[in-house]
Amino acid sequence: MNSLSYRLLSLPVLAIATHWVSLGEVRGASYLTGGHIDGPAFGYVSADGFEPHFHNEGGADGAIIDGVRVTSETEYEPDELVIVVPSTSTTTVGTTTYFWLPENESDADAAGAPFLGIGLEELDPADWSGGTVTLRILDIRGPGQFLLWQNDEFSNPITFLDTAQDINSFSREAGSHTHFNWGFTADGVYEIDFGIEGTHTQDGFVSGSGTYTFMIPEPSSCLLGMLGALALARRRR
Repeated sequence: MNSLSYRLLSLPVLAIATHWVSLGEVRGASYLTGGHIDGPAFGYVSADGFEPHFHNEGGADGAIIDGVRVTSETEYEPDELVIVVPSTSTTTVGTTTYFWLPENESDADAAGAPFLGIGLEELDPADWSGGTVTLRILDIRGPGQFLLWQNDEFSNPITFLDTAQDINSFSREAGSHTHFNWGFTADGVYEIDFGIEGTHTQDGFVSGSGTYTFMIPEPSSCLLGMLGALALARRRR
């Protein structure tokens, strides 16, 4: 490809494409676009501390990664996946509209969104004081606010995390597996540092963390094609 055709290709897509190329270069990650997966998920080994990861149980409702359903049980490092929140999946809590990952699997499937849980199954309740650990937001980098909540039997929201209100921590049972509603007030890329802490019966107070990335919206197949063409053009210059 000559320099003129490269410029013609670059003009309509460069501003948009650079953002996604940069994200891919920084994260080196695959897109999580659907199916059941837990993340943040945490294990614990005394010699190594907390181990943040994603846990995909697989099966017929396994995670959809880069457009392919992964039916085998797999685990991923936090920086291996970007969690995609469809721009068409929205809900309103109070007067605020959120881009939304639903807590209910049927709602997530209908929205074409990941069914995302928080996985603490690898933590033995007998190893932790009170059988619980605390999860918290250590930092968030993104264009808007983040809300984590569940709906009660009357569809009233029960808030667990809310960056707009400085509600940044909550406790859960070690060994638990829980699904929530995940909401974001603006489109773009969010990096959330999730922390975990607790008092281990042998190791005392311990803490750890993992960074998980959310993106609204997913690059379209057309844009991904243009990104590929742009990358090829760059290599041929």
